[in-house]
Order: sequence, then C-alpha cells, then structure tokens
Amino acid sequence: MRQFARPFPIDRLSLEARVLYTAFLVFLVGGIASSVWLYEDSFGSLGGDAAARYYLGDEAGAAAEGAGGPALELPEEGGPALDLPGELPGDVPAPAATAGGLHLEKSPRQVLETFHFHLFTVPVVLLIVGHLFMLTALSLRLKIVVILVASVGTFVHLLAPLLVRFGGAAWSPLMPLSVIAATIGWLPMTLWPLWEMWTRLPQRVQRDGAGA
Repeated sequence: MRQFARPFPIDRLSLEARVLYTAFLVFLVGGIASSVWLYEDSFGSLGGDAAARYYLGDEAGAAAEGAGGPALELPEEGGPALDLPGELPGDVPAPAATAGGLHLEKSPRQVLETFHFHLFTVPVVLLIVGHLFMLTALSLRLKIVVILVASVGTFVHLLAPLLVRFGGAAWSPLMPLSVIAATIGWLPMTLWPLWEMWTRLPQRVQRDGAGA
C-alpha cells in the first residue's frame, strides 16, 4: 500500500507488485467480459426499450417502443397453442411469444437487492483500479477526465435500474448510455496500467543496473 500512500510512476513498482496488480487487472478484464455477456443475455441490445422490457415486463416494454412495434397476435379461437411434451406427431407447435422469451416485471425487492449489492462492491473495485491508473505516466488532465467518466458512468449505471423500475420507461435510455460511458472509462483504467507496467520494465532494469 505504500505505492498508494506516496504515489510514484508505475515503472518503479517492484516485480512482485507488478505480478499482483497484473493478476488483479486480468481478473478485472474477465469480469468486464462476463458483464458484456450478461448484458447481452439480459437485454439483447443497447436499446432503451430492451431495458424497459427487462425491468417493467413485456407490456411496458412494448409501450415504450411506440405504436410502430409489432403486436403479438393470438389465435381467435381456443387461445394460444401450447408446445407440450408428448404432442401428437401431426401437431404444429406454436411460435414463441417473443424472441427472448416472456419478461415479467421485476419485483421492487429484487431490484433494490441488486442495487444494494453492487453499491458496496463496485466502488471498491473502482477505487483500486483508479489508484493503479493514477500511477501511470499519462497527463493529469487525461487521468482526471477518464476517472470522472468512469465514476459518473458507473454511478448512473447502478442507479438506472431503480429509475426505470420505479420511475417508468422514460428513464430506460440511461441504461445503454451509462454502459457506453462506463466502458469508455473502465477500459483505459484497466488496460493502460497493464501496458505501462510491462513495457516500461526494461527501463527500470536498465536504470537499476546502471546504478549498481
């Protein structure tokens, strides 16, 4: 922790510190990749209507799309057909209601629990990776901008589900916008320290050898 208590350039980190911080950043890259997959699996797109459908259910999500969205057509008689196990060979299965399955409205407790969990974990990771980014040789102004974008984008992304669930579909565009902002901030904070730690290592070795 002395590196953070008295910051100095990242190329002066000891080898064991480089190994430890590299492992942390590699794990973080894996976490970001899994977040991308989870977002795609949950929402399917960066559209705000997808976020509204995910948190408010299919009816609210369809209403957010406007009058131009295709409506679900059901048979006039007998209700929708069901694709059940053991149907007769001649039966024709009914098409799925939506491409991503049926979305039910998220309960207030579920949304609040997710917000509560992330509010205590994500800022800690942001604090650590932000300190590593501060040790890089980039300009002070650029580091401030990147950290601000990451911090604001992350906060909005944590808050957006609450706004959509309790405030309505009008807040749904905040989900994709916050994802883009957080990505613009988190990627350089994660990847640039990795680059500097190991590309500047020969300079550290050469300097130490000359001093000996």
